[in-house]
Amino acid sequence: MEQTLVIGKVKEVAYNTAIRLFDYNKVLEVAKSEKNYIEIQGKKINRFNELFLSEGIPSLCILYGELNEQYPEDGWDMKGHEYMKRIGHLIEENPHSMLSMFSGMSGIGLAAVCLSKNGTRYIQFINTINEIIKDGLEEHLNYLKSKSSVDMYDYDAISGISGVLNYCMLFKDGMNEEINSILEYIVELCEDKEVMGTMLPGWYIKAENQISEQERKTYKEGCFNLGLSHGVPSLLVNLCNAEKLNIRVKGQYEMIDKISKFLFDFKVDAEEGYGWDYSISLNDYKNSIRNSQNARDAWCYGTPGVAYSLFLAGQILNNKEYMNYAIEAMKIAGRRLKGAVSPTFCHGYSGIAYISNKFYELTNINEFKSIAVELSDKILSLYNEENIFNFVDILYENGKTRCCDSTGLIEGSVGIILTLLSIEEGKKTPWDTAFSLGDYKQRI
Repeated sequence: MEQTLVIGKVKEVAYNTAIRLFDYNKVLEVAKSEKNYIEIQGKKINRFNELFLSEGIPSLCILYGELNEQYPEDGWDMKGHEYMKRIGHLIEENPHSMLSMFSGMSGIGLAAVCLSKNGTRYIQFINTINEIIKDGLEEHLNYLKSKSSVDMYDYDAISGISGVLNYCMLFKDGMNEEINSILEYIVELCEDKEVMGTMLPGWYIKAENQISEQERKTYKEGCFNLGLSHGVPSLLVNLCNAEKLNIRVKGQYEMIDKISKFLFDFKVDAEEGYGWDYSISLNDYKNSIRNSQNARDAWCYGTPGVAYSLFLAGQILNNKEYMNYAIEAMKIAGRRLKGAVSPTFCHGYSGIAYISNKFYELTNINEFKSIAVELSDKILSLYNEENIFNFVDILYENGKTRCCDSTGLIEGSVGIILTLLSIEEGKKTPWDTAFSLGDYKQRI
């Protein structure tokens, strides 16, 4: 009974937060505050960019689009329309052709789709975005193929081609050629490559291509990234979703088999608690070592995201062993919450809650719904109207904890509200395609 009463607060919390986010002058003021800069490799970085889905206007459009579908009588579409007009003006003033999901045209397109009332609005705008992606894709893929080695930004869900494909698959017919081209690139990428005299899976990332100086030191021989955000699980999800949509290219099924076997082979043994590490070093790969040193529970890295990808592969391959391990690993992660302290989607409770709810939808196992509801309660307990956007992102930097005010989808209040609404009411727009979690039932 107590859970039901707490979950009943979701609409109130969503409305209060959405109203605050409509004061764009306040959003800009907070975004520019030094308090909300993050430190990356010794540099202070402002995560906010008006045209980025991660921390910008597109995320707000997605929120208002979802609210309008949930509660159409309250005019949330008009609030979203004001922000869509601003996006249009910004693109006219500062045209760019980045294709990615969280910092490019795919994210802007997704925002319009979520506000489009199932493709009946913003038709010309969406078509324009899609044409920009079509026009730029061949050149971008040729550039990726010309590289002597891969880095995670080439193919990941955040900045890479996986995120672009997540968007394109919303348009199965209108972007079929582009979908096939990306799938062919993914299959080619995943083929074994000779590195220092050894044949390695193509998603191996050299030391010099690691994201930070710290990782270059940690993985002196390179590694295999296991994050759904930045690693090979995003490729596996892409291949599986395409298969479910009956879109196939040569070698696709074989690569689903190859990647899922790789993930299953490097799972942490059951007696150590189920799950996956952050990455697999080249030494651990060569010696078949299952290292749980950096294991965590989150969407971005750790068991939830990897388990989701392995479960999808298990469905495609009809491999019950993969599916059963993914189910047990996700059950444990949903209770364990290793490394989770923030209410946000990327590395916090919202991502774990949402994936738990996805597992409930996929398996009809009630325990997953219970976990999702309990985590929703936990998220709601962190709601505080004294915070400018009602929730804060909790970060660890240099051994200390600090809080940031963020509006965004990935690390801010928008992602939190969308999660709470979806667990209580069911998802109404395809916003979760941004996170490689879309079911593609809502296609344009």
